[in-house]
Amino acid sequence: MDEKLSETKEEEPEKNRKWHGIFGVGYKLLQVYLFLFVFFISICAFYWGTYFHRFGRFKNLELLVVSDDISFTTSNGTEVRPLIYDSLRDMFTNNETINRLGDWRYMSTSEISELASKHNSSNYDEVVRQVHHQKYWAAFYIAPNSTQLIYESMVNQNVSLIESQAIDQLITCVYESGRHYSALSQYVTKNLYLILDTWTSYYGGSKVYNPLVSEILTRDERSDLMQSENGTTIINDKPMMRLFDNRPSSSPSILGPSELGLIYAQMFSFHQFNLSVEVYSFLRKNLKYKHFVIWRIIAANVNCFILALIYSLITIAFRTPIDVAFGKAGFLVLWMFMYLFIVASASINELVGTIIMFSGQKQWIPVWLVSYLIFNISVTFSPLELSPRFYRYGYVMPMFNGYEALKVVFFNTWKGHLGRNIGILIIWIVVMSILMSIIAVYVDKKVKKASQKTK
Repeated sequence: MDEKLSETKEEEPEKNRKWHGIFGVGYKLLQVYLFLFVFFISICAFYWGTYFHRFGRFKNLELLVVSDDISFTTSNGTEVRPLIYDSLRDMFTNNETINRLGDWRYMSTSEISELASKHNSSNYDEVVRQVHHQKYWAAFYIAPNSTQLIYESMVNQNVSLIESQAIDQLITCVYESGRHYSALSQYVTKNLYLILDTWTSYYGGSKVYNPLVSEILTRDERSDLMQSENGTTIINDKPMMRLFDNRPSSSPSILGPSELGLIYAQMFSFHQFNLSVEVYSFLRKNLKYKHFVIWRIIAANVNCFILALIYSLITIAFRTPIDVAFGKAGFLVLWMFMYLFIVASASINELVGTIIMFSGQKQWIPVWLVSYLIFNISVTFSPLELSPRFYRYGYVMPMFNGYEALKVVFFNTWKGHLGRNIGILIIWIVVMSILMSIIAVYVDKKVKKASQKTK
C-alpha cells in the first residue's frame, strides 16, 4: 500500500512538469502569434495609411490653365467673349466633381508671355516648360483666337478647320507620365480623361456652339449654315481636348528597372552584408582594427558597385531604353545612380544589422528588413502630395531619392532636383559610415572586455 502511494506521488510531479511544459509552449506560441498579429497590422496600416483620404487630397495637385483665346468683334459690331475659355473656367470652378480634382491656377496671357519672353519661347512652349519643371502636374492651354476660328468656320461654312484636324488642337492638356509613371495613370491621367469627357459632353455644345449659333450668328448667317452641305459637319464636330504626354514611357519594360527593381536592390543591399558576416569575423581576428574598418568599408562599396553593375546590365539585357536623357552615357549614369542608392541602403542596413547581431537578438533582423522596406516603398511609389503630411519624411529616404534620380535616366524628367537627390544619398553614406566606425569601436571594446573576463 505504501509503495503504491509513493509511486503515485512520484508520478504527480512528472505530470505537473509535462503540463507546465505544454502550457509553456502554448504561452510561447501565443506570444509569437500576438507579435505577428500586431506587427502585421502595424505594417499594413503604415503602408495603407498613404492611401487614407487620397481622393480628398487631389486639391494638393496644382493644375495650370492658360488661355490665348481673346474677345473679338464680328462684322456687324457684336462683341464676342472667348467662349471656350469661359466654358472651361466655368467647369473648373463651378462643377464640384471637376473642381476637386486639383488646385486650379489661372495665368493671364500677359503673365505667360512675360515668362515666355525670358526663355525666348512661345506661350505654348512656356506652358510645356512649366509642367516639365514640375511646377504643375498638368496644364490646359487654349490656342489663340480659338472661339473666333470656330465662329468663322460657321460664317463661311468652311470645314478646313475640321478636315485639317486643327479643331482638335484648340485645347491642349500637357502632362508628363515620367513624373510618376505608375501613379500618374491611376490619378492624374484618369482625371484628365474625366475632364475631357465632361467638357465634350456638357460644356462644348451648350456653352460654346449653342451661343454662337443662336446668339452671335445673324439670322441670314444661321440660315446659310443650316442649308449648307457642311453645316451639319461644322455643328456636330466639336473640338476635343488633345492630351499631350511630354514624357511618355519609351518601353513597356520600363516599370521594372525604374520602380519595382528598387525593392530587390534594397533587399540585396542587406544580404551583401549578411553573407559577409563570417568573412568579417575572420578578418577581425587577423587584422588590426584600423585596417579592418578600412577593409570593411571598401568591401561593402565593392559589393554594392558590383550589384549596381548587375542591375544595369540586366536592364539593357531586356532592351529597356536608357539613352533618352544622357545618350550613350546613360548606362554609366544608371550604374552610378544605382550604386549610390545601394550603398546608402547598405550602409543603413549594415549599421542596424551590426547593432542587432551584437545585442544577440538575431530574430529581429527580419522585422527590421520588412519595416525598413515598408518605410521606403510607402513614400516612393505614391505621390507625397496625395499622402498624409506625416509621410513627408520620404523626401530624405534613400529609395525616394534613388527613384527620383532614375526617372531622369528613364524618362528624361526635369534635372532640377537631381543635385538634391544625389546629395541626400551621399549624406546617408557619409553619416552611416561615421556611425558605423563609432559602433565598431564600441563593439570592439566590449568584445575585448568580455574576452579578458573569461581569461
